[in-house]
Amino acid sequence: MLRFLLSGDPLYLRLMSTYRLFELNTFIRRFVALNLPAPVWVQAEVAEVDERRGHYYLALMEKTEDGQEIAAQAKAVIWSRTANKWQRTNKLLLKDLLQAGREVHLQVQVSFHERFGLQLQVQDLDANYTLGVMAQQRQRTIDELMAAGLLQANKMLRLAMVPQRLAVISSPAAAGWQDFMAQLRDNPYGYDFEVQLFPAAVQGTQASPEIRRQLRTIERRRDSFDAVVIIRGGGARMDLADFDEKELCFAAAQMTLPIISGIGHETDQSIMDMVAHTALKTPTAAANFLIDRLHYLDQQLAGAKQTIAQQTKQLVQRKAFELASLGEQLKFQQKQLLQKEAWKLEQYAQQLPMMVRRRLHEATAQLEQLQQLHQLLSVEGQLKRGFALLSVGDEIIRTGSQLAQHEEVTLHLKDGTTTLHTTPQTKKK
Repeated sequence: MLRFLLSGDPLYLRLMSTYRLFELNTFIRRFVALNLPAPVWVQAEVAEVDERRGHYYLALMEKTEDGQEIAAQAKAVIWSRTANKWQRTNKLLLKDLLQAGREVHLQVQVSFHERFGLQLQVQDLDANYTLGVMAQQRQRTIDELMAAGLLQANKMLRLAMVPQRLAVISSPAAAGWQDFMAQLRDNPYGYDFEVQLFPAAVQGTQASPEIRRQLRTIERRRDSFDAVVIIRGGGARMDLADFDEKELCFAAAQMTLPIISGIGHETDQSIMDMVAHTALKTPTAAANFLIDRLHYLDQQLAGAKQTIAQQTKQLVQRKAFELASLGEQLKFQQKQLLQKEAWKLEQYAQQLPMMVRRRLHEATAQLEQLQQLHQLLSVEGQLKRGFALLSVGDEIIRTGSQLAQHEEVTLHLKDGTTTLHTTPQTKKK
């Protein structure tokens, strides 16, 4: 329990109708000093942090269970001497650990000053607690990304064979940006890249909102780019925590352009690296990846060109051989055909006289038959066979009506002609 004790009468302040502010603050200072003489451990969330001349000025807070309101807040300070000692002992930088939104476990000496009010002077900081909370938050983010099917989503996107139109998110003042551009510009193959910088903070409390804003801008212009490149320069291991931030990782996972990250360290991996299509350790490595991808395609094309040239040469040689072979075959076949036709001509020459004689004999026989037929069918032939022919002049009488029209007709017989006179009776007949 707190002890209520002041020098003099403890009812002193109660009995006064009014009192001076200095007197009230003096009472509070003595009260705090008496009841909290030793440092205590406090859990809180860092709301703000400001480093000046090696001193760290913190705004601490605790939210309600639903996280909607602030339940308590206080100011704290880590003096430069304490900060330097802590950093030497723990091999960590306070500026990397003390970031807005992080949970901290602090050992503080509670003090109250008549002029400056209540202040928590930090004596020690439990880095393992903060790192543990960060690790828990990191794992929760990974689990939520996996549950939403987004952890591998960007990796499933197709990266262009020749990714030359690049949207780069980085700080224009970062050494990583300069290294990246120098590597692309001075590549030994002379490849050209179209690079547009979308400036953003790549560490600190502004990293997540600024990078998310630029991701939204790039997404609206996605048809203008082949890939998004997120790079940062060198930094402490704790700097990677900015790329574990939940909202940032979800925003990156839902991009429709492949993301190439160059933000990590040799042994560490951020969630952004896990979400990205391709994760490289440094900006220079990211640039080399892009250069090597183009060079690989270049080599493939050169190999294909050489293969096509070789196959074309082989095809030409093969077709030339086939053509020569066909030419020889054609000559042979032509010779055979000429010999065959010459033999046929020789055979025809031998057979032609006999065929002509036979044809003439057949034609003569046919002619004789036609002559005999002609003689049989001629008027003379008919008369010789015993038939008679009546005519009037050159007109042959074929019917009785014709005969009735004439009084004299000529009768043709085998041995001559005679004239006949027709009578009415004859006409009647």
